[in-house]
Amino acid sequence: MINLLRADFYKLFHTRVLYVCTFVLLCYVGIVAAAFYSLDHMPQEKKEMLQAGNQAGEGVSLTVDDETDLSEQFLQSGTQFVGGVIEEIGVIVMIIGIMIAILVGGEFKERTIKSMVAKGYKREHIVITKVIVSAIATIIMVTCAALVAFLVGSVLSGNVNNYNNSELLAKARCILGGLAIFVAFSSLFTLIVIAIRNVEISVVLNMIIIMMLPNILGVIESTWKIPFSKIQLTEGFNKVIQSNASIVNMVHLGILFVGYVIISTIVACLVFKRADVK
Repeated sequence: MINLLRADFYKLFHTRVLYVCTFVLLCYVGIVAAAFYSLDHMPQEKKEMLQAGNQAGEGVSLTVDDETDLSEQFLQSGTQFVGGVIEEIGVIVMIIGIMIAILVGGEFKERTIKSMVAKGYKREHIVITKVIVSAIATIIMVTCAALVAFLVGSVLSGNVNNYNNSELLAKARCILGGLAIFVAFSSLFTLIVIAIRNVEISVVLNMIIIMMLPNILGVIESTWKIPFSKIQLTEGFNKVIQSNASIVNMVHLGILFVGYVIISTIVACLVFKRADVK
């Protein structure tokens, strides 16, 4: 298994998938920072036009929520911007899904995994290796985005931190909880890729899961009163980032994280053990 890990880490850092996906995420961070910076330096009259739902200028169609305090800066500090980026779960998870589909699915396409099986490596070890490497790749990508967001937010706002100790603790929970969610999703995406064993279909399926599954589960829950919200990672995350989050909320998210990773890995092992690898 050590040899498998070594080979997978070598491939991770010597292919362009991780770097391209990280670059895309950093571009997203830059676009959001530029938008916030523009809003902060926009004349008050145009801010009010945005809040009213009108155009602030030629070709601009942004709107600001009615409850937003226009007197406050949108970009207040590096710490605040990091938390804001991490809370954009949908975008980050979508990029993670694409990265893992290409990273792991590409090995089926190139028949690298078939070669591993032919050499006598245990299928369970192959799956566990993919889960570990996918999780590490996810952590690297998100950490890079968080660091860049902190630096950009600090420079543009001129302020590193604008929170007191309790608020800073809430942001720390946000960052750690976000990382836990992203790693849990990475294990779920790895399961999907191993089950499908096709890059293109895996990318599409991962994106469909991100965009449609929460709404589908919400409809089922409201119709048949099945408490899907209790096992949804995003719901657990939303409770943890609240300023009044309790220990119970944090333990709940921790249980969800461990459960998703373990169950996804076990199911992936069972699926791959019975798969006809070609």
